[in-house]
Amino acid sequence: MYSAGRDGGAKADGPTAPTPRRTFVLPEAYAVKIRRLFQPLLPRYQGPAIGKAIYGACSALPDYKEFWIDECGLPDTFQTWFSTMSFYVWMAMVRVRADPAAKHYNQGLVDAFFQDAEQRIRASGIKSGRIVNDTLKDLVSSFKGTVMSLDEGLARSDAALAAAVWRNLLPVDDAVLQTAAVVKYARVQLCLLDSRDMEQVKTGRFVFGRIVAASDKA
Repeated sequence: MYSAGRDGGAKADGPTAPTPRRTFVLPEAYAVKIRRLFQPLLPRYQGPAIGKAIYGACSALPDYKEFWIDECGLPDTFQTWFSTMSFYVWMAMVRVRADPAAKHYNQGLVDAFFQDAEQRIRASGIKSGRIVNDTLKDLVSSFKGTVMSLDEGLARSDAALAAAVWRNLLPVDDAVLQTAAVVKYARVQLCLLDSRDMEQVKTGRFVFGRIVAASDKA
């Protein structure tokens, strides 16, 4: 900025002091009310991030090749990956159900699972959106059936859980010892998950151990 000097010429204005900013502090009483108002909405918005963190721990599949493929004789295919992944996701879901906001967190977990599944389907070379969508619909139905079957088996008995494992995870001949190993593994891992703080689970700070296979006992 320039202004006229005494001699009629222009001269630059000197620097002006900055205008002080006013700081508004919300009274604590109002802050508490606002937090209470938005608290019920937080799980819904946190669900995707928490679900993704939990899925990250599930997707590690500590002994996928060693147990599920080599020990159980399952083919190394997308379907085997999906059914095996469903098992680990189910165990995490069982633990998360103890949280009041489990509906949102488990939905985020399932969404992360199916996003991964969709990426794998497309990476296999399938370009048709219709085929991808139809495949995902079939997988959703399969996943729901697996979860219901494992839930029922867990609540009833080891024999019922073994039947659910055989139907959904190990539909191969002569898998009696492997099925028994998976049943024992599920109960042990669920106990370990239950002993962990929920915040650890929600942030994906947990790992699944290895399955003690029949060949390991030999």
